[in-house]
Amino acid sequence: MMQVIAKRDDFGIFSISAQGHTGYAEQGSDIVCAAVSALMQAMLVGLQDVLEMEDVEVDTAPEIPRMVFTWDSEDEDGQIVAETIFRSLEAVASSYPDFVTVTEEDI
Repeated sequence: MMQVIAKRDDFGIFSISAQGHTGYAEQGSDIVCAAVSALMQAMLVGLQDVLEMEDVEVDTAPEIPRMVFTWDSEDEDGQIVAETIFRSLEAVASSYPDFVTVTEEDI
């Protein structure tokens, strides 16, 4: 099962992580994993390339697999990107609840 965790502070989301394998299909054919990966990559592109946020921290570990992105929650445009991606990840989890969980942590 893939676990997605969003962390929030008083300003909004400041981190989203995705870890694990969905187990929906074999590696290379797993559409659920591909959906989560594409959304995570879209978030990174939105924060770094479109909004040009310089403080985005990226932690990846392909062998686990794991992606963790952290940024300044006070950036309002960053919150728009983060909320859009977070809600999209929730939609994937809603469609495939046996393969993806999405949770929030308030810090």
